Amino acid sequence: MAISRRTFVATLGAGGAGVLALPAIPMIAFRGREALYAFQGVEDRKADRRLASRPGMIRIDSNENPVGPGPRALEAIRSAFGTANRYPVLAEDDLVASIAKVQGVASDNVKLGCGSGELLRAAMHAFTAPDRALVSPNPTFEAPAEFTKFLGNPVTAVPVDAHLALDLGAMADAARGAGLVYLCNPNNPTATVHGKSDVVAFIEQMGRTSPQTTILVDEAYFEYVDEPSYGTVIPLALSNPRVIVMRTFSKVMGMAGLRVGYAIGRKETLAKLASWVMGSSISQLSLAAANAAVTDSEHVAREVRRNRAVRAYTRKFFADAGYEMSQGQANFVMVDIRRDAKAFKADCIKKGVAVGRPFPPLNTYTRISFGTMPEMRKALQVFKTTLA
Repeated sequence: MAISRRTFVATLGAGGAGVLALPAIPMIAFRGREALYAFQGVEDRKADRRLASRPGMIRIDSNENPVGPGPRALEAIRSAFGTANRYPVLAEDDLVASIAKVQGVASDNVKLGCGSGELLRAAMHAFTAPDRALVSPNPTFEAPAEFTKFLGNPVTAVPVDAHLALDLGAMADAARGAGLVYLCNPNNPTATVHGKSDVVAFIEQMGRTSPQTTILVDEAYFEYVDEPSYGTVIPLALSNPRVIVMRTFSKVMGMAGLRVGYAIGRKETLAKLASWVMGSSISQLSLAAANAAVTDSEHVAREVRRNRAVRAYTRKFFADAGYEMSQGQANFVMVDIRRDAKAFKADCIKKGVAVGRPFPPLNTYTRISFGTMPEMRKALQVFKTTLA
């Protein structure tokens, strides 16, 4: 029987392909499941996802790739079914070797995780403490700050600037004596970027003013960026033991439900993460898919072209209507709809379109992920009537 990409991924689901696992540490066990669920907002997010996943809904709420994995990744999963009864130790080594080759690093410089989420949690364990705060933009991807607070460690939130970009100067000032700086570039949810020279200058400044602080640069949306000054800081992660770069297969590779991510850094730096990362936390099928996807440059190029066209179409709609928005240097954009974002989201849901949740303090901004072109044509018609 033929299996489409959409059907295949829906059949596997996040549970079948590998569940984000939390290391079984005494403190978390002591604090209990209720505390863990409270910090994650699990029930609220489940309710939100139930609405977004209703039949016929256009889902442009979670920065997911609407196309899904490429054909090579899907074929790799089918071929790996026969190994599903085996623990995935060797497949982990194979994927690490493939990533290392693509990124031009040694295998010792790569650490796998069940999505980048597992690695982010490991970093919060490894580099924050009651006397070593996390410094994080506001708003940004909230999971690192939420988990740091759950651990009982302090978080310093630094507001984005008037253009929704990270305020690197203010972050450097706030990070003196901090344990970890989380720098999401492009930033989620604002879809703004800093050029490579700016990030390098920030890291160098941190080395002078707070040399014991680790900087974690999250490059989840790296492939989508068109800004000419943008670039990876993987070379710095190889030379500087206080720098870690994280990547994920969830975005341009279309594998959010398969849960594969990785960190790049010096061997001694990654060893600090390893204590908090579960062994064999990625399934055989996910590893097989990732190993095929990491070298599938044709699929990446197609996805980047598709996203670029949809981004231009979406930005033109809002620009013509007089709405201000962010750069959109990712697979989403942040738009100032000049009204309550929570109410706008509820109105759109009623009309069959799921958009991003509110991101305080940007309470009049809505994050809109880029779906397929047919999906965006329908969604923009809903926005037009809802905003009228």
